[in-house]
Amino acid sequence: MFPVLLTVASAMAQKPVPAFEIVQCDTLQFVITEFPGDEYTWDIYQDSTGNFATNQGDMEAAVYFEDGMYRGSRVTVYNLPPGDYFLRVMAWDEVKCTNNLMVFKMHVIEPPPPELVGDSLCYGEVPLVRVIFTGVGPWDFQYAYSDGVNIINLNGHTDVPEVTIPILDPLPVGEHDFWIMEVDYSNGCSVKTYEVEQRPHTGILIYPKPEKKPIYVKETE
Repeated sequence: MFPVLLTVASAMAQKPVPAFEIVQCDTLQFVITEFPGDEYTWDIYQDSTGNFATNQGDMEAAVYFEDGMYRGSRVTVYNLPPGDYFLRVMAWDEVKCTNNLMVFKMHVIEPPPPELVGDSLCYGEVPLVRVIFTGVGPWDFQYAYSDGVNIINLNGHTDVPEVTIPILDPLPVGEHDFWIMEVDYSNGCSVKTYEVEQRPHTGILIYPKPEKKPIYVKETE
């Protein structure tokens, strides 16, 4: 069997078991070169101590195979939580009474936190914060700024990985924090609520307005 990997995620093959690392909410599509008379079935395992040759997968096929399809030469794996998993494909020919199997390892990691870029400007101007996402969108998120008391939801979701948030409330002179409180990736595929010490944040620096000073004409001798 010769597998072909079709995915937006990075992949690295290793021996003896081909291994792939993906970000949660990404999808992995596996394609097996078909041989006449062969049929194919796929299983996903979280427990690596079992016998892949005889045991069925311990992960629910209807949940983690797209459209619940775990038979055939082409399958798509998605929605796996962060962790390590094994994917087995088994091929058999009922007429010739033969079977064969191949196992892949999948390492699923959490989406990295968004990157924040703050603003520096004079008092009275509208500060802006750029929020830059990685992983799979669309993205919904909650944020807070200044004293962090009021948590604000993005009005709808964003389909682009970078969004600019204007801070419309007047901020006093000084440095203010902007925090991301929670991010919802790919319509609920992964919801990350950040603890206080983990919250992505940036600073917003407000300078005082320049003082108005009279203009004098320098006297010359």
